[in-house]
Amino acid sequence: MEAVEGDELERDYIPLILQTMAARDTAQRKLALLTGINKSRLGLLLHSDPNKRSIMTQPELEKILRALGTNILQAYICIETFKGFEPPEKDRYATVIAMLCEMFVGLPRKIIEALDEINGIDGSEVKRDWGVPLQKAVVKRVAEEVVKIRERRARITDGDEFQI
Repeated sequence: MEAVEGDELERDYIPLILQTMAARDTAQRKLALLTGINKSRLGLLLHSDPNKRSIMTQPELEKILRALGTNILQAYICIETFKGFEPPEKDRYATVIAMLCEMFVGLPRKIIEALDEINGIDGSEVKRDWGVPLQKAVVKRVAEEVVKIRERRARITDGDEFQI
């Protein structure tokens, strides 16, 4: 088993939760009602001082995230994506994160099914270092498809054949 770096052992979801609460105008009282978590317990879980926070259980985290319209995968991806990176309009990228999570949540199963169809290859032959070149290939393909979508939209809206 590989060693895990210190910052990968524990992620602080609280700032993300508090930002999401603010963006959705959700007070702790309302969140308590939505989650079924006692308001005083919620206050301890979401305390602004990390040293005064109670330890949150995974079910509590999932209830809070679900009540805020997200899930643990999206929260994890947001934290990892924006670590050390503050785009000027971070909220603008929320739909990108949601779309990618939706796109990739079923990917492992599809990859396993695809490998089963390829003669002579099984999961034991797949190497972790394949991740970077496959990631580059996916990014390139997504960029190409986005350009095609934009071109189709431009042809439809700018073209002579556009009729209402």
